[in-house]
Amino acid sequence: MRRHPLVVDTLGAAVTCGVIYAMSTTDAAESTVDVRTPPVLALLVAVTAALAARRRWPLPVLAVTAVGVAVAAVLGADLEPFLVPLAVATFTVHTGRWTARRAAVTVVLLAIPSAAIIVGPSESPWENLGRFTLIGMAAAAGEAVRTRRAYIAAVEERALRAERTREEEARRRVAEERLHIARELHDVVAHHISVINVQASVAEHLITSRPDAAAEALQHVRRASSSVLDELRALLGVLRAPEDLTAPAEPAPGLDRLGPLVDTFRESGLELRWTSAGEPRPLPATVDLVAYRVIQEALTNAHRHGDGAAHLSVTHTPAELVLQVVNTCGHNASGGSGLGLIGIRERASAVGGTASAGLGPDDLFRVHVTLPLGKNP
Repeated sequence: MRRHPLVVDTLGAAVTCGVIYAMSTTDAAESTVDVRTPPVLALLVAVTAALAARRRWPLPVLAVTAVGVAVAAVLGADLEPFLVPLAVATFTVHTGRWTARRAAVTVVLLAIPSAAIIVGPSESPWENLGRFTLIGMAAAAGEAVRTRRAYIAAVEERALRAERTREEEARRRVAEERLHIARELHDVVAHHISVINVQASVAEHLITSRPDAAAEALQHVRRASSSVLDELRALLGVLRAPEDLTAPAEPAPGLDRLGPLVDTFRESGLELRWTSAGEPRPLPATVDLVAYRVIQEALTNAHRHGDGAAHLSVTHTPAELVLQVVNTCGHNASGGSGLGLIGIRERASAVGGTASAGLGPDDLFRVHVTLPLGKNP
């Protein structure tokens, strides 16, 4: 029916015409013109033949069947054989998509057979009531089919939209998690590899003239490499299956580990001055982690691109935490990719904070980050 609707409707029209003709010749009323009369038979064939195109042109087919009922009334023929094609056409019209124009045309076309039923031949008023009931039932059945189709289409559309939403949400979460892991990897690797690079350079220059200093530098390299391995192990542990995590994860770093971080940079050769103002207070876990990572990245940039000196200031206020790293710019200040500063801004923005970085008029490069604390944890 879906692949060849015209063929199916044509066969249906032929069968309908045959059944109507057979029943009409059997139960022909004596007071009406016999359906075997050539004009009436030709009218019946024309009206039922129009049903072959009812899916493609529903309104024209309704018009043909409506006019057929009116012509049958004028000829004095029994109206029942012509009401069946009219009912089929009415059903088809009501199963389609409604518009104001379609509704108006349908009402006008159905008015024609209604008038023919009223003035046409009938044995009793109950016979006319039955005729109207037939048309009304066809319209109601068509409306029921249309409503069901619309409901099924709406359900399918909602299901498809929900599936697309779930897929988009899954892709978004995967992208966010990838970005988070990439940012963590950048923070960890950039800091420790920078320390390893500096200390390896020191060891290379002092290996012959000052072996003791070179040995100390190599110890820094060993500690930094061990630290980066530990942090990478803890970070990449989130990618394992839950059953693979046999050991508890290492707590996320915070400002309570700021002292060892500062010592690491000082040991790597950075002349770092650290000042703190205000009364320290317990921080939300996310703000604590963001603060540590922001300081780590800012000091790494200062160590890598500066002249070897930096100033870190941490200011505690009742409403926010203010972090600032100031350093002079060295000869390789423009050699970075900028990903570290982007990561600082994104981390600060993730907790509702702000971050700015740039070269001031005094030729000092400043990284200024403000993190809101919200309510006491």
